[in-house]
Amino acid sequence: MRCSEKATPEAVRDRGRQPGGRDACGPPPKRRSAVWWYLTSRLQRRLFFAFGAVILVTGLVASVVTGVLSERGGWRAQRVRLERFAGARFSEVWRDPEGRARLAAAVADELRMRVELRDSSGETLLLRAPAGVAATRCPRPTLRARVAAPGGAVLGEARFCNVDPSWGGGRTALLVLAVLAVIWRMAGGIARRMARPLDDLVEVVRDIGEGRLDRRARLPTHGRSELGLLARVVNDMAARIEAQVAAQRELLAAVSHELRSPLARVRFLLETARDDGADVGARSAAISEVEDELVGIDALVGDLLASSRMDFQAMQRVRLDATEVASRALSKAGVDLAALDAPDEALPIVGDATLLTTALVNLIGNAQRHGGGVRALRVRQVGELVRFEVEDPGGGIPDDELPRIFEPFYRGAGAGRRGGAGLGLALVRRIAGAHGGDVWAANLPGGACVGFSVACEAQSAGVASAQR
Repeated sequence: MRCSEKATPEAVRDRGRQPGGRDACGPPPKRRSAVWWYLTSRLQRRLFFAFGAVILVTGLVASVVTGVLSERGGWRAQRVRLERFAGARFSEVWRDPEGRARLAAAVADELRMRVELRDSSGETLLLRAPAGVAATRCPRPTLRARVAAPGGAVLGEARFCNVDPSWGGGRTALLVLAVLAVIWRMAGGIARRMARPLDDLVEVVRDIGEGRLDRRARLPTHGRSELGLLARVVNDMAARIEAQVAAQRELLAAVSHELRSPLARVRFLLETARDDGADVGARSAAISEVEDELVGIDALVGDLLASSRMDFQAMQRVRLDATEVASRALSKAGVDLAALDAPDEALPIVGDATLLTTALVNLIGNAQRHGGGVRALRVRQVGELVRFEVEDPGGGIPDDELPRIFEPFYRGAGAGRRGGAGLGLALVRRIAGAHGGDVWAANLPGGACVGFSVACEAQSAGVASAQR
């Protein structure tokens, strides 16, 4: 694409596929050095150098501020005052050799410094040192005091040298290295402590993305901080993904089995219908059974589509009348509307009409297959819920099966060849939960009752027809 051409969405997407990942019409990206990429490629390194720089800059700023604020009382000002004081004292006794010697000896003993007195021409007049220290000259004095007469004439100079070894450049270098080592250690520890949990989470998420769904972040490492919350969210996400993948695999296996059997039977029945030796009655029966098998396959595919709609949050919530939803389900299942037991007034609910109809059709079909038909479909409002109940005149549900009939892929002991894949009632539970309700099953005298509930809409809200 030329830069003068209009940028279409397809062209914008194609730009990201070009070498270097840059815009073909934009300027080339700045080339970074290998050192730059090394310093910025890992979060721990970035944190390390950031903390180190902050500590160093803070130390420098503190030193500068301290020097500025303490200018009058700083060590340079103290040194100048000491030199002036020493020069004034020696100027008083400069012309008295004995007094000058006594003062030099007293300063040497009290301050533990070597003292060298020089005249105006630079010749050494006197050397003094503390007891036990050799009196030598001071080539590099710590203090240099100018001795002047009252009129301002220079009389000489007093030099003072430390007896003990000075700090020196070597010790200064060691001090700087020690400070840098401490900063290095502190910055490295802080950066490692902050980056390690994130590195752990990155490894866990990478493993999950590669299919290792059993990987989990170590919660004790992160505690109750924001990283701990993130680790718990990642663990919950991984657990949900693992459960969904396991359910999808189980669903795929069950659906494959349920589709293979009726398809094989359809093939056998079609061969029977095509047999030239078969009479008209046999062919008619074969075609009728093919239709039954196709109805079962259609119902299974419908349940799968409804489940997928909830998986992908493709529900269309509108205001509905619960009685109209029940009537539509009875008509779709081929049951007489006389079986509907509902109040005369509208029962407003909010939900997906297709999913709610599917749930009721599944309940009705379950009653027809296992309960001998539908005795009644009752619709009632109880508090803030609208309840749908399907009663059948069958022999009831075994007590040990009641807690499990809404589990996916569960088929009771009485389920025959056309007992289904065990998805119908499980789908009813999912639809009820998506509409703020629940499911239940109970045995009645001479039959059973299976139902679900949904949250009802405020009575003042408008009610839309379920027919679409």
